[in-house]
Amino acid sequence: MNVTITFKNRVESFYTRADGSAALSKDVLELTADGSATVLWSRLEFDRGGGDDGTKPRVEKGYSREVLRLPPAAALGPGGSLDEFWTRAAQHCDVVEVELDGKLVYPF
Repeated sequence: MNVTITFKNRVESFYTRADGSAALSKDVLELTADGSATVLWSRLEFDRGGGDDGTKPRVEKGYSREVLRLPPAAALGPGGSLDEFWTRAAQHCDVVEVELDGKLVYPF
């Protein structure tokens, strides 16, 4: 996954890539639980889950990197969306444009 954020005075790009040994790679861009930042997860893998009795859920493990954090007063709180996050990032962090894998997602 490639994430490119254009600010008024700079462009930041984050990307993930498979290491060649992975048959399948999963990347996720998500909001933190409190809606204050976006985090890019790469090379996610599932554990076997299930436990001894099959009741434990699978757990994803991987590498994370914070992409952008809003000022505390601008945080969305629980239940926020990425669309709301980018709008606030434009207001508070001078974000002009956001692309995910070459697709413009902000402005809408």
